[in-house]
Amino acid sequence: MMSFSFTAPKLLEPDADTDAILRASDVCYNVSRESLERLAKIKKFVLWLKAEMEKAGLPTEKGLVLDGESGGWFFDVASNEGFVMCIVSNLNGDGTHISLLVTEMGGAAEGVDRAVEALLNRSSEIVELEVDAR
Repeated sequence: MMSFSFTAPKLLEPDADTDAILRASDVCYNVSRESLERLAKIKKFVLWLKAEMEKAGLPTEKGLVLDGESGGWFFDVASNEGFVMCIVSNLNGDGTHISLLVTEMGGAAEGVDRAVEALLNRSSEIVELEVDAR
């Protein structure tokens, strides 16, 4: 398991044409407008991350699920007999700092977390990257 903490200012800028706008299927009850906007920004980042992972040969699952507990999104990467869960959130609430947790589950091949680390390190979109390998 690895956790990453960083900012991605260019990826979080408002974009009216983005596919990150919350849809009716992303139903959120009793959530403030500020929280919805933050979730939309995080979703925009997640869509970018998934596309970059695909380019790097990491096959992400099609689904993207809203995680009410973390206040973010999660998706899976298929891997051998298991899978790797990626959880993206913004726990500090200011909308700029991103947290990414990459956890290997079941019989997942090791190394997906290191591949994600390499992807984030070489991206010009990511700044102030901190890595915690557990």
